[in-house]
Amino acid sequence: MKKMLLLLTLLSCPIIGQTITESPAKAKKVFIPPVANKLAVVLKFGTTGISPELSYRLNQKINVRASFSMFNYQKVEILSIDTGGSNSTSTAPAEKAKMQYDASVKLGNFGVLVDFYPFKRRVFALNAGVFYNTTSFSVDLQPKSNLNFNDRVFTPEETGTIGLKVKYPTVAPYFGLSLGNPNTGKRLKFLFDLGVMYTGSPLIEMRGTGSIEPTASQAAQLQANLKPIYLYPVLKFGLSYPIIK
Repeated sequence: MKKMLLLLTLLSCPIIGQTITESPAKAKKVFIPPVANKLAVVLKFGTTGISPELSYRLNQKINVRASFSMFNYQKVEILSIDTGGSNSTSTAPAEKAKMQYDASVKLGNFGVLVDFYPFKRRVFALNAGVFYNTTSFSVDLQPKSNLNFNDRVFTPEETGTIGLKVKYPTVAPYFGLSLGNPNTGKRLKFLFDLGVMYTGSPLIEMRGTGSIEPTASQAAQLQANLKPIYLYPVLKFGLSYPIIK
């Protein structure tokens, strides 16, 4: 009996050993990097206007971008202003003065950015660069009718004109982050940028004629009040498409 049990034990050992050896091992997930492209075209829209870009892949972690932004808007309108005064020699109600204003917004900059992708998937990037900034804002006011004020009538020539222009220093460093990599994949990619442009404090120019000419002397005080505003927020959404692999 003992010999029979010993024989059965010896016969079962290879089967047990084979069962342990052949147990399947857990498969490891292998990350396959996305297709990399040398050059991609980008079109973005945001707080700097319309921004066409070219993105060049320098290596696996760094892209270099050339970015150009532009947006122009102008509006000319004539407003009717109630001065609240009337001519004491007349019982008729005072006519409203007509004032024309010409407002314009010009957004423009050109710059070079470096995008650093710290992680393997190359989706999140840190951005740094510098822009040549030509952004400006302006408003011009010009009377188009007589102005009745304190029982006195002022002609448009006597009233005069006033103009205000806001511009910035031309060199503007930029820091930000972005989601999406224009130089990976084979199709359209969605992109998002968030950052700040160090524009420096606004530079104020004012000019005037006629009786309101002295108002232009307040340009220095206005510039001092706006001195703390030296950062311009940048928010962009866009699409990219690879053109050179």
